[in-house]
Amino acid sequence: MVPEEPAPGHPGSLIEQLLADPTRSPEILAGTAVRTLGPKARDWAKGARATYPTASTEALGRLAVQHFVRSAGVRGGFGALAGPYTPIALATATVITHAELVLHLAAVYGLDPTDPQRADDLLKLASPGAGPIVVWAALSLISRSLPGVGLIAAVLGARATAEAVAVRASRFYRESQDSHSSGSS
Repeated sequence: MVPEEPAPGHPGSLIEQLLADPTRSPEILAGTAVRTLGPKARDWAKGARATYPTASTEALGRLAVQHFVRSAGVRGGFGALAGPYTPIALATATVITHAELVLHLAAVYGLDPTDPQRADDLLKLASPGAGPIVVWAALSLISRSLPGVGLIAAVLGARATAEAVAVRASRFYRESQDSHSSGSS
């Protein structure tokens, strides 16, 4: 269950929610991601459909995936350069990129990326798991012996995790679209 939207104009409401119930942090943050990133995903999908009116859903999905896989690589590279803050930078970049990717794919497949239900989708599809921590551990081991290789590893690792999320999300939304078209629920 996604938490209710915080009162508008109440600057501390997200922090207050997180502090009030830290065990629900993933749900609270997923709901916030939907409210803040969902409108951008909706607008992007509308713009992409207007720009490419004959493009299939699959083609628009590939366009979104290409964009966010590239974005993941750039963010992973910058995260690798964050020094002692690398684990935090990589985890943050991963979570944001995956949330953007999932919401853009939802919009491409005809779902409203601002619908609170998308928060459940994010929790199911965009969870970074241990990926950023594994990348950070590999970076610290690699950088000691081969300077510069850590940056390449961060970029490739970030791209790989974004591609994995893209595969899961595309399959999920394609199957959900197929079951909706066939009339089953």
